[in-house]
Amino acid sequence: MSARVRVAAYAAAALLSALSLLAANPAVTVNVDAAADQKPIDPRIYGSSFASAAQIDQLGLTVNRWGGNATSRHNWAISTTNRAKDWYFENIPDGVSSGDGSNGKAVDDFITLSRNAGAEPVLTIPLMGLLPKDRVQRCGYSRAKYGNQDDADWQWMPDCGNGKQGGLRMLNVNDPADTAAVFDETHQANWIQHLVDTWGPASEGGVKYYSLDNEPSLWSADHWDIHPDGSTYDEVWSKMAEYGAAIKAVDPGAKLTGVEEWGWSGYFMSGADQENGDNADRLAHDDTPYVDWLLQQAAAYEAANELRILDILAVHFYPQNGEFWPPDVVTPAMQGFRNRSTRALWDMSYVDESWIHWGPDGGIVRLIPRLHEWVANHYPGTEIGITEYNWGADNHINGATAQADILGIFGREGLNLGVRWGTPALGSVSANAFRMYRNYDGNHSTFGDVSVSAGGPNPDDVAAFAAIRTSDGALTVMLIAKTLTDVTPATVNLANFVPSGPGQRWQLTSTNTITSLAAVPVSGSSVSLTLPAQSITLLVFPPSAAPDAPVMGSATATSTSQVTVNWSAVAGATGYEIYRSANNTPFAPLITVTTTSHNDSSLSANTTYLYQVRAVAGGAVSDFSAVDAATTILFTDPALNNTLPAKAVHVTQLRTAVNAMRAAAGLTATAFTDASLPGTKIKAVHLTELRTALDAARADLGLPALTYTNPTLTAGSTPVKAAHLMELRNGVK
Repeated sequence: MSARVRVAAYAAAALLSALSLLAANPAVTVNVDAAADQKPIDPRIYGSSFASAAQIDQLGLTVNRWGGNATSRHNWAISTTNRAKDWYFENIPDGVSSGDGSNGKAVDDFITLSRNAGAEPVLTIPLMGLLPKDRVQRCGYSRAKYGNQDDADWQWMPDCGNGKQGGLRMLNVNDPADTAAVFDETHQANWIQHLVDTWGPASEGGVKYYSLDNEPSLWSADHWDIHPDGSTYDEVWSKMAEYGAAIKAVDPGAKLTGVEEWGWSGYFMSGADQENGDNADRLAHDDTPYVDWLLQQAAAYEAANELRILDILAVHFYPQNGEFWPPDVVTPAMQGFRNRSTRALWDMSYVDESWIHWGPDGGIVRLIPRLHEWVANHYPGTEIGITEYNWGADNHINGATAQADILGIFGREGLNLGVRWGTPALGSVSANAFRMYRNYDGNHSTFGDVSVSAGGPNPDDVAAFAAIRTSDGALTVMLIAKTLTDVTPATVNLANFVPSGPGQRWQLTSTNTITSLAAVPVSGSSVSLTLPAQSITLLVFPPSAAPDAPVMGSATATSTSQVTVNWSAVAGATGYEIYRSANNTPFAPLITVTTTSHNDSSLSANTTYLYQVRAVAGGAVSDFSAVDAATTILFTDPALNNTLPAKAVHVTQLRTAVNAMRAAAGLTATAFTDASLPGTKIKAVHLTELRTALDAARADLGLPALTYTNPTLTAGSTPVKAAHLMELRNGVK
């Protein structure tokens, strides 16, 4: 190449570079702090509905929902479903893999598919009580019987009308017995029994999740052939209580979701109030908003019956400005709405840009914080979920950036259950947005599972999420550029994480291919890169060498609701992750702290808690410490002395505590003499049995042996003393 040509080439390159800079959006800075705002990301947020086995596998789905309007009218015993207004109110037998569809075959097939592919099924339990009466295709609005209607199933069953004349619903005209018969909660309890018989109870790997129907405030809008009037507060609660108790009676370990309402109006108003355009039903219930009231009833029910029949407060939410319906609208204005409206899930100041802004709270939805507040105010301990959502445009990069933004928000904001309505088709750009979190490299590598602080840019232009992946200690950073045109220069600053090398870079753009790009080098504690317009970029930073494991000091019950955990310091550690198990459930992340002790409070009495700790240094994690256990027991008469007589209740409480501790040690429960103590005189044999059971548990947990007053208790000659009981209490961990 001649010198003149070389100079011309350099000049052209410089011009192109200058033009690209002129075309760039303003530079953004993302600040990531691996030690700040740590919270576990619940894997159940990566759910969808009616997904195929291939979709579950390739998208890394954890939950597969069997739900929607039709499931409110499914008769499990004959595998037949009424499709309500969605398909001319027809009873249609479900396809099954074999046989005649009897005895739950259709849903059994769904469970088999979901489980084999690696997802947990969520099954909807109908509550209205009217279900298909036989496995025959029938229709709720026969044209021959009820006259011509606005539309009919001309292709398959021309006699089946759509239940409308002149655009109005035909209410109280038809006979529900044309398609349906009464099947109450006993019918559904029999279904749960079938599922337990087939798959085992929830506590032993059976079906875990059941939803208490679907969008009950819209029953009269979707199922007016059998439920022509809007549902009321009292109707919905009575159904939830009846059916929830019936389910738990068969499978106490099952988790129930509700209220499964459709959207904004359904959070505050009953179906009757929505249909009538007033608040009469709400005013009859002390002007308490609908969801608040249902939560209050669930809490009161548990207090009265010692039975929780609502485990997960779950609602549905769709953006209301056309982002989802009509489908696939991608005008520049609609893309802007789609970029901004995800703020409704979290932003405490975002005013929804649809009709919602005329509603309660000035249209500030802040849905996930609102769910947290609802349960904190009315029913603490309830998990939260969004079990239907969809932002549309699955085949456009704008839909993909919205989907990626939603999954990041779910993890950062502490949602427990997230289920998309309609699984994106494999190969679609929205399906690849899921893969960026769950299978970005084709080997099922995932985004991290402990959310950490990431912020800086305007999330309408560039949204950022970060997490630690506890399986290998990597730091993952998701950068979602929503700008419609031009590149965005970005700097990512890393705090409390020292990578051992450059970060992998994976990217999805409008070309709809997840590409592995050149690794990004770390300079000091920062990386620099350019984000294409409408793109999703995942950075994966390898951790430094793992620190030593902490040595557990102890986990001690310091009250009937608090355990103090302490452990040794580890050189170079920037924090410590505490994991907890309650009554031998799997260990789950509890909290990350920078100190070497933690007070775990708001615990339940009569529960065995196990603790493990591991150190974090530069993103790398140590092995876990040894397990230590503590049992919190609410004892009657906490300070016993010889002025208080030994009571049967004292011994009963000790038996509960000791057997809980034996469970923690992996020992079987002790069967005691005089199993029912009330009214029985306290005997030396009772205390001897407790000592034997407690000593074995302490030995298995590596605790020192106890020294007892009156080491040998002689029946009939050694009086039972308060001191004996206190020694046993003090020996329970």
